[in-house]
This record gives sequence, C-alpha cells and structure tokens, in this order.
Amino acid sequence: GTVVLGLVGSKLPGIEYDIQKNEAAYRKELVLGEDDATRAKPDQVDFLFDDVRKIHFKAYLHYFYFNMAKWSYLQGMVIVPYFALGPTIITGAITLGVVSQTVRAMGKVAESLQYIIRSWLKIVELVSVYKRLREFERRILAAESTTLET
Repeated sequence: GTVVLGLVGSKLPGIEYDIQKNEAAYRKELVLGEDDATRAKPDQVDFLFDDVRKIHFKAYLHYFYFNMAKWSYLQGMVIVPYFALGPTIITGAITLGVVSQTVRAMGKVAESLQYIIRSWLKIVELVSVYKRLREFERRILAAESTTLET
C-alpha cells in the first residue's frame, strides 16, 4: 500500500516546487514594481498570476486523487483483518475475544507501517524545499564560475 501511494503521490513534490517558484516570481515582480515604474506592468503581473493560479489548480487536482487513494487505503486496512479471519470466524473455531485481540494486533502493525503515508504531506514539503535549495546552490556556483572566468 505504501508503495502504491508513493507512486500516486510522486508528482506532488514537483508541483509544490513549481508553486514555490511561481509564487516567488510573482512576489519578486511586485516588489520590483514598487521601486521601478517599468516593472510590474499589468500584462506581466496578470501573466505571472495566471501561472500561480494554474499551478494551484493542478495541485488541488493531484492532492485530491492522492487523498482519495490515501483514505481509501486507510479505510480498507480496517477490514483486512476480518477478511483474513473470515474462514475461521465462519467455522466458529475462534471466539470473539481472540478475534478482537487479533484485529487490534493487526491494527497496530498496520498503523506502524502507515507512518510514511500519514507524513506524506510533510515529506512533499521537505522535498520541494530541498529542490529549491539545490537550484539556488546551482545558480550560486554558476555565478561564481562565470566570475572566475572573467
């Protein structure tokens, strides 16, 4: 289940990265427009705002299907122990107390395996910040190498 949800949510870090990048470009243009009358023209600001809006709509869509898959998986895991114990329950070879203990034990195991799933949104945020920092570092190194060449 964790692997499937990892695949379903694999695009989220890139989308979060694009959100940060587009919002930063929009804010930068607005700030530069405060000091320079040639910056932050309505056409440019509208274009940047449309980019921000589009990436947010894309994020909503991807988070929607990720959350649908996540909550379907989490709710599905509630009934798995009963399916596993189904034949034993039907034959009457097990008591209600043993069923309850088994279901509770399987629930604890499943809960410990779901840590990554429950933390996925934080993981997405951290991966996108890491990507932004790597881009920032590449730009600094590129600027230093051009400075050293001249």
